[in-house]
Amino acid sequence: MKKIEMQIECPNCGGTGLYQGMGEGNGAAVICHTCNGTAKKTFKYSYNEFTGRKIRKGVHRVYLSGMGYKIATGKLNFANGIGEIDMDKEGVSYAEFLNGKMPEHIKRLGCPMTADQGACHEIKGFVNKCEELNGGWIGRITSCKYQPNKLECWERFKSSK
Repeated sequence: MKKIEMQIECPNCGGTGLYQGMGEGNGAAVICHTCNGTAKKTFKYSYNEFTGRKIRKGVHRVYLSGMGYKIATGKLNFANGIGEIDMDKEGVSYAEFLNGKMPEHIKRLGCPMTADQGACHEIKGFVNKCEELNGGWIGRITSCKYQPNKLECWERFKSSK
């Protein structure tokens, strides 16, 4: 195990040694509780050098994400109109993963916004179209009225990339 230790600028006070919050007004400041006014902090980190991927016992299939659902191998019944999904046909086998194959999203579990909101925001107009299909602003992605048509959204996502 390797260890790193160095002095860094205190991240909480920005290297000033002082704190000003809502309780300190009219030019007042207090001593930063993180660095005790020194403006610095000792950064300590320990790590193991990478020597290769290790094997995780008991894993049979690998998935990209469960998109908020509890997942397992075998046939699973999901609520919210999703129904039964044979999880042994989703993802990739552990052997395939170890050989470099990566799984794809389980498209029936959720729309592209549920799976990778950041990627959706990078596609010009994608989120605007989501709101149009929903009939207005989406406060919570899983409450989108268009969720029953999520496979169409995956097609739109794929063709936009």
